This record gives sequence, structure tokens and C-alpha cells, in this order.
Amino acid sequence: MFFLLFWSFWPCRSADLWGALQHVTGLSDAELSLLAEELMELRAPSQRMLWQRKVGPCERGRCASEATLRLIAALGEAKLLPSRLFELFPGDPLYNYWKESDKTPFHSWMDAEEAEESIEALIPEGQPLASGRIQASSFTWKAKALIRQMLGPAVNAPHALGRCLEWDTPHYIIKAFQKLCLRYDVLQYADGRAVKEEMRVYLRGTRVLALDVLHPPTWMPNDYGLVVCFFVLEHVPEPHRAMRGITRLLIPGGFLLLGAPFIDGVHGCPDDFFRYTPHGLRNVAEAAGLEVLMEFAPGDAAAAAGDLIGMKSSYWRTEVTTITIDYS
Repeated sequence: MFFLLFWSFWPCRSADLWGALQHVTGLSDAELSLLAEELMELRAPSQRMLWQRKVGPCERGRCASEATLRLIAALGEAKLLPSRLFELFPGDPLYNYWKESDKTPFHSWMDAEEAEESIEALIPEGQPLASGRIQASSFTWKAKALIRQMLGPAVNAPHALGRCLEWDTPHYIIKAFQKLCLRYDVLQYADGRAVKEEMRVYLRGTRVLALDVLHPPTWMPNDYGLVVCFFVLEHVPEPHRAMRGITRLLIPGGFLLLGAPFIDGVHGCPDDFFRYTPHGLRNVAEAAGLEVLMEFAPGDAAAAAGDLIGMKSSYWRTEVTTITIDYS
């Protein structure tokens, strides 16, 4: 009787687990079969007996997270994580999606129309799966709203921010701040030993600055009402010194949008030195004499862990809610 009961109950439990996995992953029966085969091919993780002795049986409410932790540990030990490199590669399931996005024209700063206030409107070409770019987009819209509020009635004056400057390409200052900016200038990194430092001024007044903010030249302008500096400070060996150089670009009362990664793959441009916590970035800004008006740190534990194991932004919602505003 016992064995009859066992064999009649086990398929039901299997079906429940199978259905639950389909519910949360969206995988088909054939795909789940491949998953089962791959898991059975893994060597038993070296810590399995330790988990059973020390962790004990999981209780309702934490069994799913415990099973996931053990699965991640087993996959890590088998060297099957992270699931993808920092840059996508042929054969990655998301590779074709990444490449398709290069053909989407509204991602480009070349479209001079002021963008609608959506996350997608501020994702540069070729970077739709970069989580940091989604976070920068959300931060930019929140910062713009605060800047408009602080400008008060002056926000209605033509080009209320005056000149605007951004590193490498004028993507955010054109797409998000177009009507508030008089000119859209660009700063390109230049090592005076290898690349000539210069300021090129075009017919309508746009400037392209080639310089090193660690060693600002005497001719560097200091008339910017808005400077956008995203994904830069991780690449400079002396961030406090660089921040002092960046601060020199601003007029009194000017605004700086500053962003740097906390969790990110190594990416040399040409070097990659640091990662920043919110307190660390605030410290760098305040040490240069800046007043911090808004902090935005959307990288919660789940997003940070996901980035480490190779999840791209397609695994996360674009709505980001974690924000702290300090008006003091």
C-alpha cells in the first residue's frame, strides 16, 4: 500500500514543480527538459552535505530563495556563471536584440527634437541592454524636474541654462534639455602627451573641448550653466582632482549631473579605476565645493546581484523609484 501511494503521489508533485517553473520562467516543456538534462549533468556541488546539515530544511516563504541560492552556487562552482560577458557576443540570446537597436533612429542625439519624458528616449544607440543607461535616463528626467523647479520664473526665459556641456556626445543635453540650453558643447578626453589639447569653435558657436580635467588648461571655459558627466569618474585615476577641474567649468549657481557605476563590468576607456557608492560620489562632489541637491541610487541588492551573474536590463523593470532629495 505504501508503494502504491508513493508512485501515485510523485507524478503529481513533479507536475506541480514543472508547472511552477513554467509559470515563473516562461520556458516551454522542451526548454524545461533541456534544463533538467543540464542540471543532471552537473557534478553534485561540494557544499551539498553542508547545506543539508547546517541550513536544514527550508520553510514556507523562503524555499524558492533557498533553492535559487543553491542553484547559483552549483552553477558558479561548475563555472557556468556569469551567464554573459560585459559586452554581448555572437551566440548570446540577447545579441540580435542588441544589434537591432542600433537601427532605431530615436535613440540618437542627431534627432534634435526634444524627447518625450520616457526611459527609452534617453537610451543611446547600441546600449539598450545596459542597466546603467536606463538608470541614467531615469535620473536625468528627475534632475530636469528639480532644475526647472529651482529656476522658478526664470525657466521661461530663452535658454535659461545658457551653455550646456556633456562628455563625448551631446546626447542628454540635446534630448532632455534642448530648449533650456543656448549651445550644446562637447568635452573629449585628451592626454596632452598623446592628443592635442584644443578648443574648436564652430560657426554657430558650438565648442568642442579636447582637454584633461586632471590638468585643466588656462583657456578652459567656465561659463556653463549645466554640465552632464556620466560614466566618466570611474576612468580617472584621481577623482577628487578631476572633480575640481569639472567644477571649474560651471558658472556660480550652475548645475552638474554626475553619475558613476557601483556595479559594472571592467571597461577601459582607456583605463578603468573605480566604482562608487552613493556616499563615495557625494564625498567627491562636496569636497570640490559643490552642494548636493539630489541623490539617485537605484542599484538595489537584486539589481547588483543580477548584474554580477550576467543579467542585462531586459530582466528588470524600467520604473525606478529609489530616490532621495536633499534641499539643505
